[in-house]
Amino acid sequence: MKPKLLLSTPLLTPGPMTALRNHRSILQSYYDIELISLEDLISPAWFTSIGQKRLFYRVCKRMKDVPSVSNIVPYGENIIFGTFHPIHEGMIKKLNRLNIRPSFMWCSTLGQMESTPHEMRLFMRLVELLKRGNIKCLFLPRRLFDLAGYIAEEAELLPYSIDLAPYQQIEKSDIPGFNVDLFCRPRAGKNILNQIAAFKMAEINGILHTNFATKQFCGIIEGIGSSIVQHEWIPAGDYLKFVAGMNLSLQVTIGESFNYAVCERMCLGVPVLTTRDIYIVSEDRFLAKYLCIDAPDTPSVIARVIRRIARDHKLALDIAQRSRSRIAEVAEFNNNIVLEQIQKHFS
Repeated sequence: MKPKLLLSTPLLTPGPMTALRNHRSILQSYYDIELISLEDLISPAWFTSIGQKRLFYRVCKRMKDVPSVSNIVPYGENIIFGTFHPIHEGMIKKLNRLNIRPSFMWCSTLGQMESTPHEMRLFMRLVELLKRGNIKCLFLPRRLFDLAGYIAEEAELLPYSIDLAPYQQIEKSDIPGFNVDLFCRPRAGKNILNQIAAFKMAEINGILHTNFATKQFCGIIEGIGSSIVQHEWIPAGDYLKFVAGMNLSLQVTIGESFNYAVCERMCLGVPVLTTRDIYIVSEDRFLAKYLCIDAPDTPSVIARVIRRIARDHKLALDIAQRSRSRIAEVAEFNNNIVLEQIQKHFS
């Protein structure tokens, strides 16, 4: 019988949720594994609508406690939470009384924490709980694990796993013209204005596709005058086909621990501009030369790279081919480490 393993994170945490989905995919042959949103995990059984569950979650978050941990107890210590919020304080106390120590995965880099100051307090509280023995493991991704020896010696490495299966046999959409996507959830560090300005400055005959409203940027985007098509939510299967039909993608972000959007586009063979912080690109000499932006806060620098790829079809094809092979290499390496770490700590 396979051991049980529970993964959980709030619904509105896209980064941790994507990471846990990938972990579930590569671990499911070895574990009886469930990915349950935190809202579902803590809500009473008679709450059936997602609205009720989200309201209940917000109340518990404010109280820094949950009425019951009965849905967690059957997993013992085989549980990994994908985030740490005040709501977990009460959970940990209740579980500790039952001799259960949950584990946590932390995704934000120092740069991200500095941009969202409340995360700094949460991270240091998590480190304190680890040192006191209230939690079993604190898992950090590669870039943050570099800091472990200085601030959290007991932390463990857990790289981002990559499930390649969803990207196999994707038939790309046939979209006329030269198409570029800038799909992201707007937040500090997404560098949206610089990338939109760069697309305009590149002066290519193309269309920029986004998935967010531009009104929130106080008229700057309208002032730039880029040719932008805004998309509403696209179902997962159609989304992958649509992205696969892009000629280029923009993910020149500031402060990312991994960036699954870059990973996704590499799997689909779409050239994606990013920065040297994204090691899946920067540690490949060929990809780094053509895709890594050294000055992400300078639109003209991004524009030059956009223009170069847009005008060199053979280069774009070479980048697409190398992107697929590079991400397959990273997937094999990361997935093996994840499996080793999980089997080491959870049986």
